[in-house]
Amino acid sequence: MELAVYNSSEIQKRIPGLKLGICYGQQAEVKKECPEFDAYFKELENYLKANFTDAPLSSNPIVGHVRRMYRKIGWEPTRYRPSSEALARRILQNKGLYRIYNLVDLGNLTSARFHLPMGLYDADKIKGDIWLDVGKQGESYTGISGQEIHAQGKLILRDEQGIFGNPTADSGRTALSPNTKNVLAIFFTPPEVTYDYLDRTLQQLRQYFAPYVQNLEKEIISF
Repeated sequence: MELAVYNSSEIQKRIPGLKLGICYGQQAEVKKECPEFDAYFKELENYLKANFTDAPLSSNPIVGHVRRMYRKIGWEPTRYRPSSEALARRILQNKGLYRIYNLVDLGNLTSARFHLPMGLYDADKIKGDIWLDVGKQGESYTGISGQEIHAQGKLILRDEQGIFGNPTADSGRTALSPNTKNVLAIFFTPPEVTYDYLDRTLQQLRQYFAPYVQNLEKEIISF
């Protein structure tokens, strides 16, 4: 992967040891159709209900670690839920998942299964190096639905053109489309989560993406 990823002094100070699980692929085929989704979704639904029918989702240690990662930034996770937790909650509440594009849908399954929030980006729309940072006063960006996302005090990713996502909401600027060719997935991972667990998460995503993306590479960066 040619993109370089760095962390700011704020991240070093507040969440030392934070990891990013990265998966990068080329020649992507982004489309609405995903024939295998229903079977994968049913497997995930059965897994979640087997584990969380008699215990709250918050009892899972990974969910707890992600919440604490948010709080170390000063970001309240029960108000702005990590995307992974929000997805799992929808499934447990029998609300299903929104269907967008094949890669987005498969990424959501992986995030909900492993409880790690993930951002999915068109790598060609990212300009310059990537920085993991904390949003500054007055900073905002446009979300996928066109809404303004206030970034102050939140864990964010930025490039030379500005903020393009956080573990709760991605941006419209770097969103996938049927024209996307190079795909970048980033799992925001608390320090307490092991390399092995994060690697298994990346392996699952690669397995799901394999029919649609070529030259898939994975990498774990620890700050």
